[in-house]
Order: sequence, then structure tokens, then C-alpha cells
Amino acid sequence: MDSSKQLDWLNADMDLLSDEVHCLADWRNRGMLKAIDVQWIEQLATHAGESHVAVLMAGALSSAALGAGHICMDLADVWLQPPEGIRANELQQVLMTSGVHSVEQWCQQLWQSDLVCQAEAITEKPMVLAGTRLYLYRYFQYEQSVLSYINRQLSAPTRPFDHALIGSLFPADSHELDWQKVAVANAASLPFSVISGGPGTGKTTTVTKLLALLVAESQQQGQRLRIELAAPTGKAAARLTESIAGAKASLPLSDDIKHAIPEQASTLHRLLGSDFGRSRFKHHSDNPLHLDVLLVDEVSMVDLPMMAKLIDALPSHARLILLGDKDQLASVEAGSVLGDLSYGIEQAYFQPNWADHLFACTGEEVMRFANSTAPPISRVLTLLRKSYRFDANSGIGHLAKAMNTGEANHVMACLDQDYQDVQWHEPDDHQTKPDIARLAKGYDDYWQAVGEGADIKAVYHRFSQYQILTAVRQGEFGVERLNAHFEQYFYQRGLLRDPHLWYPGKAIILTRNDAALGLFNGDIGICLADEEQRLRVWFMQPDGEFVGLLPSRLNEYEVVFAMTVHKSQGSEFSEVALVLPMTPSPVLTKELVYTGITRAKQRFTLWGRRSLIRLAAESRIKRYSGLLEALWGKQL
Repeated sequence: MDSSKQLDWLNADMDLLSDEVHCLADWRNRGMLKAIDVQWIEQLATHAGESHVAVLMAGALSSAALGAGHICMDLADVWLQPPEGIRANELQQVLMTSGVHSVEQWCQQLWQSDLVCQAEAITEKPMVLAGTRLYLYRYFQYEQSVLSYINRQLSAPTRPFDHALIGSLFPADSHELDWQKVAVANAASLPFSVISGGPGTGKTTTVTKLLALLVAESQQQGQRLRIELAAPTGKAAARLTESIAGAKASLPLSDDIKHAIPEQASTLHRLLGSDFGRSRFKHHSDNPLHLDVLLVDEVSMVDLPMMAKLIDALPSHARLILLGDKDQLASVEAGSVLGDLSYGIEQAYFQPNWADHLFACTGEEVMRFANSTAPPISRVLTLLRKSYRFDANSGIGHLAKAMNTGEANHVMACLDQDYQDVQWHEPDDHQTKPDIARLAKGYDDYWQAVGEGADIKAVYHRFSQYQILTAVRQGEFGVERLNAHFEQYFYQRGLLRDPHLWYPGKAIILTRNDAALGLFNGDIGICLADEEQRLRVWFMQPDGEFVGLLPSRLNEYEVVFAMTVHKSQGSEFSEVALVLPMTPSPVLTKELVYTGITRAKQRFTLWGRRSLIRLAAESRIKRYSGLLEALWGKQL
């Protein structure tokens, strides 16, 4: 690139107009950097006076890494394998031209910059270097906050409880190890615990029994336990509310205990006191939450900043229980907190003294999982392994397991099997758009309910029976184009008057929190007429009731006959159709397809090319952070 050209974001009088710096503008033009990355470098270059290309480049790539979901950037890995679209020799050539010939020299240049501090001597500078990992300062602080909390809990004394209570909750003597029972004993013994499990493994039943035990223990001591339930999204909170209520009704618990276990869950934003006129939540270390026990479901969706803010708001005595499926997609924003916490959970091993403790609590033969090399973090983890939803003949169960293990041949074998609950449609190479009529057929019952004038509860129930999921947003097989096609198709069938206006049956999903309305990103609304025949958009509340709002009060939303897999987390549907794009995409991973599969309870249909299904099965999400090494001594 000609050095006489100026970058639009650099001052003309700055001596930074070299080919090396111009490569950043080239990367921006090629889509490797986003506007926010460019703005970050502008701040470093113009306001802080930084001029060395190695520092500017590291800052740009760190910002880009954060946008891709990483908490930090590992310089050693980036040196050998830069972000997609940037060639390794291209990056190295630019750095070498500026006098940096190795990762060590790159780190040395960063250490000498006034914009970077070392992790061992933290000062409030824009970036932090920990070994070869480069962080933006705020995210280093988030990570340290979470690590500090975990380490405090790992060194906290064991919490005693009446072991006889576990026997009353698990009266059946199974011939196989009861991991639900172990999970309850483990979490009851600790101030911090993580319970992971796939669909149908009894996560809600397990934590309901755990809460019953904690309530019974507190009642024996004449105390009242303050329990809160939370989830990342409104849909996940509503589902947790429904699941806890169902579990309470099915378990042989006394009325006193049932009444003491709350049913209504809130979103994390609502729990912490989201106020969009303020820069922080209402609850924090100086104004902690008023609770003794906090149960958070769907933790795979919780990003690192939210986890740090949640921990900051906990009173020192509080018990935190994290619940989720470690194999699902990581959070939309930066971090993979549940994945990092539960990295070694598959091995299900405990330190010998902890295995002895769990045996004493449960009588379960956990000693065979004792291992003297188990790290301290292992004792807070329990994996629920047995699925009670999918039997040996379930195609959904087999397909989910195959995709989760990343065995492409096994995945294709499952799809080629004649399972009753799994279908696979492979488009031909010349197909330019999905089969809209075939996909839309799943909404026939929904439109019938709308046409018959059914009430909102009935219509909402019909809508939640079927969902089309996509991997991407753009393109013919992306959520935006698909929803446009569906509205046009429904219009042609006479089911709606005008796809550009509000109409009975229009289903939307909010794309931004609205604290004034008490609604949050991911909440689903359905447009129906009220008793006075005025169109309103109805949203289900955590207690299962509905609130109707005038459409004019809603600002940021999109149609949701199809939604991305990310948006579907925290939801389940009787039937799911997952539509994959026709060309490779970085988002096609085993975690994405596994998450799509496990949204289905009764029937799953996959629309995708064989080559791309295999590609997804063999690809996994990698998110850099320091949590994995700090907790497990491992790196990606």
C-alpha cells in the first residue's frame, strides 16, 4: 500500500503513515477488523500517542478477538495462526519490518509501551499482558474477579447437613451410580457448585431436590432460607419457572417445604436491577442481593462480564448453584465460562478425601472415581449422565451424542438410519433457497389457532410446538431472508393481510432490552386482538401470565418464524427444523448443531449438505481465556 495515503482515522501530522500501519486499514477493508477495532486503535494512536506498529497491531487484534468471543489474545498462537483472512507470513512480515522477529520480542515491545501493564503489577492501563496473553484491561479484571471468587469458595470450609435428608429424597436403591444423588450431596456441601447435564438428564429434578434439602435443613435450625431463581433470558426464566413448579408437584415433599421453594424465576438483568440510565446494576458489592441461595439455569449462555457482575452482587454467605449443559453453544458475548469451569467434568474424578466425603453422604460408590491428581476445581462439578427423555430407540438422543463427540461418520450413520424422530433433507447443489412450503407446514396448527380466534395462551402454546432454526443471519438460508420468505408465503396463502404491517399471528422476538416495559432481549411476542379488537403484542411473563402492549410501544424487534440457534438457547420445542447454509461458515460447529438438535423434544429435521454436516461435526468452538489454565492447568 502506498505510504503517501492517509488512514481516515489518523491525524495527518502523525508520523504513522508507513506500509506497516496501512495494513490495518487494509484488514479493515477486507473485513478482518470492524469499526470498533479501528476506533480502539485510533484512541491508542491519537489520544495516547502510541506509534509502534507492534503495539497498535496487538491492540487491533485484541479488540477483534474480543468481538469474536475471546477474553484475550494469545500472541504465541496468533503469531503462527492469525485470525481468519490474515496470512501468517503477512502478519509476521509486517511485524518484522517494525523490528519484531519473534513472539518474545513482540511481548518485549508491549512491556515497553505505556499502554500495557503486566499481570504481576496491575495498573490501570488499557491493556494487560499475562505471559503471552494480551487482555483489554476491563476483561482482565472480569476474569480475575471470577477466579478470585472461585478460589475463595474452594478454600471455604465444607457446609454440614443432615445426611438422612438425602436418603428421604432418594429412597430407591439403584444398581447403578446415582449421579443426581451425588450432585445433591456435592452442592449441599459447598458454597459454590456446578451441575451439568444434557437434555432429559433430570437437571431440574436434581436441583429441586437440592433446594428441598436446603430448606429442610434450615427449617430444622429454625431459619428461613431466602432462595432466588434466575436465568439469562426471559424465555429461559419462564421455562425454569415451569420446570421447578412441575418438579415440586411430582416430588413427595411436605407442603411447608414446597411453599418455601420459589417457583418464579427472573432474568439476570431483572435480578441485578438493570437500569439503562446507569452504568452499573443496582446490586453490586456495596449493595448486595438479599438472598441466601441463588440458582442460575442455562449458564452456558452467561458471558464473562455478566458472571463477574453477578458474583460481585452476591453476599459473602450466599450459596451459588450453576446449572446448564456444558456442550451447548457458548454465550453470544465474550467468554465460555461454563465450558472453562467444566473442562474436565467428563472424567468425573474427585480428590480421594472428597470421594470419601461423598460416599459418607450418599452411600454411592464414588471411590472408584478417586484420583490424587484431580485439581481442586473438580470437587465442585457434577455431570448428570443418564438421559430419562431419550431411550435406546431415540434418534434425537443418538444424533445429539454423535454430534457432541465430533465423530462425523457416526453423525452421518445416525442421519442415514430410519429413526422415527429424525429426518434429514439434503438440498442439491443447485438449490438456491430452502423449501419454504415444506418448512412452513410445521406452523399449520399455529395458524389454525390464530384463525379460530383462540386465546393467547392457546396460540402461544401452538407457536412453541414448532420452531425453525438457522445457523446464520444473512443469505438465502439465513434468518433474515427466511423470515421474509415465510411472511410472503403466509400472505400468498391468505393467512395475513399485509406482511409489512402488524397482523394477527405476527410473531416477533425482541433484539434489545427495554427496562421501561420490563422486557428483555430474546423475549417472544405474538400479535393478537384484545377484547376490544385492538391489536396488541402479547408477551408471556415469568409467572406464565401474559401482558399485551400496543405495537407502537415496541422499538427493536424482528419476525421470528425462524430464529438463530443462539436465540433458541433456553427454549425447547416439540419439533425443530434446523436449516444449515449451503456454503461453509465459521459458525458451523458441533456445539451449534448439538444445541439445535437438543432444542427438540419429539422430532428433529436437519436441512443441510452432507459435506457441511461433516464439517460442523469436526469443528468446535475455541475461546481463549485464562480460566482454563488457572483452573485446570490446560491451554486450548
